[in-house]
Amino acid sequence: MDPLTKSIAVVCIGLGAGLIGGMTGLGGSIIMLPGLAIVVGFASETRIEQHMYIAAALCVNFLVAVPATWRHSKAGTVRRAVVIRLLPPAGIAMVLGVLLSNRVDPTLLIKLLAIMIVVFVIVGELGSKLAKPDESVSDDAIAKKRAYVLAGTGAFTGTLAGLLGIGGGVIMVATLRAVARMRVRAAIAASSATMCLLASIGASLKLATLHTHDLPWVQALKLAGLMGPAAVIGSLIGSSLVHKFPRLIVKIVVDSVLLLAAARLGGLI
Repeated sequence: MDPLTKSIAVVCIGLGAGLIGGMTGLGGSIIMLPGLAIVVGFASETRIEQHMYIAAALCVNFLVAVPATWRHSKAGTVRRAVVIRLLPPAGIAMVLGVLLSNRVDPTLLIKLLAIMIVVFVIVGELGSKLAKPDESVSDDAIAKKRAYVLAGTGAFTGTLAGLLGIGGGVIMVATLRAVARMRVRAAIAASSATMCLLASIGASLKLATLHTHDLPWVQALKLAGLMGPAAVIGSLIGSSLVHKFPRLIVKIVVDSVLLLAAARLGGLI
């Protein structure tokens, strides 16, 4: 693939990630990482470039999470009591996840990504069915009452995000709703706010350690620069289209694409 075609493909991946994310609430990395692996591919059999793709995806996650969090904050749905209980364990786990990622074989990281895509699809389906918000108490009260759930959710999501480069927003939102019994808007806002810090930590650390894999951090930033603006534009378009298409049809199409991507990454097709 020549440089121009590759650049166009990367921009399209970012646009698609933002568009699907805006329509379904999925994190961008769950689209970007398989897209980069399948469309752009790898120059070596070791697939060492996966580390660079993870760094680029984390950078884009930050770019997308910041305006989303700003919108949630303006709407008054970001609950400080929730976020401050998610952030410390999530931040520590993110650092550990990135350091662990640097020690894991890239081929294994790709297979783990394939597994997590399947898990994301399942969690996304079950989350809405199991979620029963506790309407009797406020979100702040829920945060204090179920602080251990928030801490565990933050730690698990941070580890996952650092290891594989995925935001983990779907799992965080589903856990906050199903286990902590939090209202959907507060759960989404808390996830978005948490991802702002997690993505900045993860991206910075992953970029700083790319030299250990003989990979240029500048190239990761170039990928992020191509995908980032397109992802932001795509998310704005997707969020405006979300009510214009039958949600069930959109979900079936997106889930089918994700499962096919997972099968391809896992070497099944």
